[in-house]
Amino acid sequence: MPRPAAQGGLPQLTASIKGSSGPVTRLGANGELDLATAGAFGALLADMITPDRPSVVIDASRLRFCDSHGLAVLEMADALAGTCGGTVRLTRVRPLVTKILKITGLEERFVGSAPR
Repeated sequence: MPRPAAQGGLPQLTASIKGSSGPVTRLGANGELDLATAGAFGALLADMITPDRPSVVIDASRLRFCDSHGLAVLEMADALAGTCGGTVRLTRVRPLVTKILKITGLEERFVGSAPR
């Protein structure tokens, strides 16, 4: 079931757990990861990352936009995952989000290989 990641009104970002296998949780993101949605999305990611399931793979095929607040949340989640031996990765990334990741030097970090 989709979970709203923004407070009040219509959510600008929804996230849904697609499943888990071993140490990896798969998540779908739909909408915009920005100032309005980053806090709730970050809290969701923080709750999902555990020593038993330290890695998160986010299907970003429906993620239309990501600003600096969204990038900060992804970096925070990846750092948290790293303390548990995992990573955060994005798959099926749209061209606009890929461009943002390239410009900021984060493409390899989040779109690189599968979870370590």
